Amino acid sequence: MTKPGDSDEWWKQYGGEGVSPEAGAPSSVPQFPTAEPSGYPSAPQYPQQSAPQYPQPSAPQYPQQPAPQMTPPPQPQYPNYQPPPVAQPYPQAPNYAYQNAYQPYGYPQPQGTSGMAIGALISSLVGFITCGIGSIVGIILGAIALNQIKESGQEGRGMALAAIWIGVGVILLSVLWFVIVLVGSST
Repeated sequence: MTKPGDSDEWWKQYGGEGVSPEAGAPSSVPQFPTAEPSGYPSAPQYPQQSAPQYPQPSAPQYPQQPAPQMTPPPQPQYPNYQPPPVAQPYPQAPNYAYQNAYQPYGYPQPQGTSGMAIGALISSLVGFITCGIGSIVGIILGAIALNQIKESGQEGRGMALAAIWIGVGVILLSVLWFVIVLVGSST
């Protein structure tokens, strides 16, 4: 069995470069040439051209100036000044318990009709029987119900407004009735 270093073909291919036959060692490892042999027919040979040399412009020389002292302007000192506290970018969401239904777009779930509005409407309607006294109570309860509805978001704004208008109407009708009775009894 022949080794690559002992082969005649290998010797012919590389032209005997890198391995000396006088090494005497039958198991010598071939030394590959560092430069590519020029006898390869498959490798195209191109003429070597060097890049054109252009003169490098030199940077202009300026006189060296000392660097200016950069100090910040003095800041006015205010006694007992504390910077404002840093605000949180978003307030903490309240921790609601499990809600009954999903409300889209963040609208609060209505909590039903305001009981104060219902009471105001009933009081105003009773004012027909009580000669206007129930209507006064209905007007007052209607105004309170409107404020509560604004704050809590409950329903019943229409009832509270109806209670106020019915109460005012009943009082006017009661006053008109007393005027007609007084004028009719004096004649």
